[in-house]
Amino acid sequence: MGKRMFYVLKMILQTPNKAITALEIQEALMKQDMKIDIKTVYSCIKQINDFFNGWIGRDLIVSYHKLGYRIDEDIFEDGELQFLLDQIAFHQDLNREDQQHLQKKLLTVSSFHQQKRLVLFQPSERQHSFSLFINLTVIMKAIEHQKAISFQYIDYDIQNHQFIEVASQRGNKDAQYIVSPYSLTSQNNHYYMIAYNEKHPQQLTNYRIDRMRAIQTLNKGYINVQEQFDIQNEIEKMMNMFISHHRDTLVIECDYKQLREIVSRFGLNMRVQRLYQERLLLTIEDVSISEGLIGWIMMMQTQIKVISPQYLHDDIKSRIKAMHNLYQDML
Repeated sequence: MGKRMFYVLKMILQTPNKAITALEIQEALMKQDMKIDIKTVYSCIKQINDFFNGWIGRDLIVSYHKLGYRIDEDIFEDGELQFLLDQIAFHQDLNREDQQHLQKKLLTVSSFHQQKRLVLFQPSERQHSFSLFINLTVIMKAIEHQKAISFQYIDYDIQNHQFIEVASQRGNKDAQYIVSPYSLTSQNNHYYMIAYNEKHPQQLTNYRIDRMRAIQTLNKGYINVQEQFDIQNEIEKMMNMFISHHRDTLVIECDYKQLREIVSRFGLNMRVQRLYQERLLLTIEDVSISEGLIGWIMMMQTQIKVISPQYLHDDIKSRIKAMHNLYQDML
């Protein structure tokens, strides 16, 4: 019955018509050399609805008198499925084959009519020499079963004016890294593995999973010293290594047209004072004074000016002078 249920559901999902009758389902499946009587079609539809009632709390397939069967509400809302498909299409660490494979999986539970409403962005042409899904799967299973893993960590070299991947020689076995994985985390759209490496016994280390190659599970060598570390604290510490814990009140002058961008970054909890010619003075409390903040301010160029704190004003000013000196011979 399971195979028949699948094909009955597939037939209803893929029909381009307003609805499809049980007889049309039977005839279409018979053409595919699947022997099925009309009562079995009815039974399959009932069991499909029983299944989805337990999953999504409602019948998936709706019956209409004299019209047949159709799906009025898909398993995923349009916005939900569009979001998931977009995340796959634009994820920088997924190769094209993995993107297409996962998108195809999601679309198998989407109706013909829903797919007509979706915007299907083409996956990027970026080619990778690894599969993020395979890397993640191997690591997650190793964490569950407390297995050590070995891998190569990539570096880059230049050959014939092109970048090529090379294995880093900074592992604990030259080009080989052998570690005990403890956890996964994500930061800036990249996955990281938190692990113990005997080469650094006083700390945990993190590895970007998209930089790992030839990952293998080992049957020995797992070292479990997790009780010596606060794993969550270690994750936060490592992932925030480029974020300053120094916080201060930030006062900036900016163009009115940049207000939306500023609210997106800092929220609405700020004091606003109108100045002149569409310029505003904003006071934002408890801001992390970080490299990320400085980079963002400098990216905004003349649209934003730091008034205080003074040390941040001076820091940005000195960076601008250094950039000017760097390009001075070109002016």
